[in-house]
Amino acid sequence: MFNTKNIVITGASQGLGQAMAMLLAKHEANLVLCARSEENLQSVKENILNNYPQTKIKILALDICEKENNKILIEESLKFLGSIDVFIANAGKSMWSRFSDVDDPSDLLDLIKLNFMSVVYASYFSLEHLRESKGCFLAISSIQGVLPVPYHSGYVASKHALNGFIDTLRLEEPDIHFLLAMPSWIAGTNIRSNALVSHKQNSVKVNTKHKNNVISKEECAKIILNALSNNKDYVFIPYKYGFISMIRIFFRKLVDRIIVNKTNSQLK
Repeated sequence: MFNTKNIVITGASQGLGQAMAMLLAKHEANLVLCARSEENLQSVKENILNNYPQTKIKILALDICEKENNKILIEESLKFLGSIDVFIANAGKSMWSRFSDVDDPSDLLDLIKLNFMSVVYASYFSLEHLRESKGCFLAISSIQGVLPVPYHSGYVASKHALNGFIDTLRLEEPDIHFLLAMPSWIAGTNIRSNALVSHKQNSVKVNTKHKNNVISKEECAKIILNALSNNKDYVFIPYKYGFISMIRIFFRKLVDRIIVNKTNSQLK
């Protein structure tokens, strides 16, 4: 399905974005990869070309929290690719802190800007081109976009906003396929080490390595791209979390207790 498709990925310099880029290159897609670090992007590009030298690939080092940079991203992608078939909004930042412990409540704006507003900007500048190609907008959300998780208030809020935004665009743009991917914890990423944390003495501390068995970024990328190729509207990773979100409607206290215990097991 991805052969010769023109695909733009944000947050592509590491983690899940990097894994999706590598898998798409394997399937002979044409790629524009965006992130803030040009050095990391260059490393990803070299790795892809070493494995799949036929890949048409361009890197753009941009901070997509800035509206104008999203316009630049789309313009440069069109110059290089000619059209856009798939836009993958993958960039994001997590949080591990009680809300009452954050150093400044304004710090949550960083999460809103990256996790939500960057997707708003990207969609604004890409939708007309995705209409033309009858393409897809894939937003990497989180299971926390439907389930609350302690120590993640700002992250949960940003992902709830993202889900509502994409669901609404789905109603407004019938010629575009929208996919919301909602993974749980993924191994092999830096999302924990880069998370918003509190520097107060008694604040919670998370293990940067997962204690329990979790899905790898490569396997997560496979599941998401399989859902994309099958025109799914939603994909939960692992799948069971889709059922848990429905069960919580009827058994909220039980499910919330399980969530709190599972989250606390990740603390130092």
